[in-house]
Amino acid sequence: MLGKTGCKWLLLVIVAGLLVGCGRGGDDYPQLPEMQLDPERFYVGGLSSGGYMAQQLHLAWPSEVKGVAVFAAGPYGCARDGVNTALLQCMATTRGRPDASALVKQARVDSGEGKLGDLQQLKESRVFIYRAEFDPLIHAPVSQATVDFYKQLVAEDQLQVKQGSSAGHGLPTQSQGVPCSETRSPFVNACGFSGAGLSLDHLDSSSRRSLSSEPQGELKKFSQGPFSENSRGMADFGYYYQPPACDGSDNCGLKMVLHGCEQGAEKLDTEFVEKSGYLQQADARDLVLVFPQVEATLPNPKGCWDWWGYESSAFDTREGPQVEGLRAIWSRLLNENSAE
Repeated sequence: MLGKTGCKWLLLVIVAGLLVGCGRGGDDYPQLPEMQLDPERFYVGGLSSGGYMAQQLHLAWPSEVKGVAVFAAGPYGCARDGVNTALLQCMATTRGRPDASALVKQARVDSGEGKLGDLQQLKESRVFIYRAEFDPLIHAPVSQATVDFYKQLVAEDQLQVKQGSSAGHGLPTQSQGVPCSETRSPFVNACGFSGAGLSLDHLDSSSRRSLSSEPQGELKKFSQGPFSENSRGMADFGYYYQPPACDGSDNCGLKMVLHGCEQGAEKLDTEFVEKSGYLQQADARDLVLVFPQVEATLPNPKGCWDWWGYESSAFDTREGPQVEGLRAIWSRLLNENSAE
């Protein structure tokens, strides 16, 4: 039988074990290697919640993000009033469509206060927006507000909009995924064209070589622990992909790809990454890819990127925990010191 002292020690051992078990496991994965990629060819893109986050990164650091691809998402700043607004005005339009002009005005105020970057620098950025007219999750007036938002910030020839007339909610591909009109997992839609390719044609110019049917490089995991100390939602690991031509080369660019809700690795493993078409595009364009991951939590049960403030009221500014973490990831790959 254990005495009182023995019972106390046993209790401490059990509690310590639980704390270790509940801690982040990011150290179980390899560290993200430092690279010296071309900072003039750094782009961000994302679908749905990833599309919202891509805009948050773009406006927070317009001097660093040279172009953005937004797939099936509403405009920046739409859901600052919380999850009800996110659901009823920034996905559906029960409360009316988002006011793009008001959102631009607020972004300019935030820029003046240093919460965002200098929005004048957006005029030099390229923007690609994909919207589906009959998307049942991000209604057409919401995605149109994204177009209207960027029309007030970038030059006309820098903005390209692609509309899917009968597409469901998902990333369009040439032939991978579910039928184009459907909205279901893995939210990759076979629509007869590559959203990855079309967006990169606009952001990065045309391919340098012909597309291969299979990726030529290797998709690898990396620890997100060093980049997610302030974020409770970022997963323990992410993925990166380095084409063979980019091994030791400083002429390669970088594309950060952000998954949507219920598209992360904990839900789909690598299915979204492998069916997206980005890996083959990376080989053809000499682009390193990084696929950061966010995981489901109690306030974020579907594993979405934070676009309504579940982690912080500063979620869509430079001080947002996920914004900070994602910037630290690209800074390591560009070998920059995260200082403007």
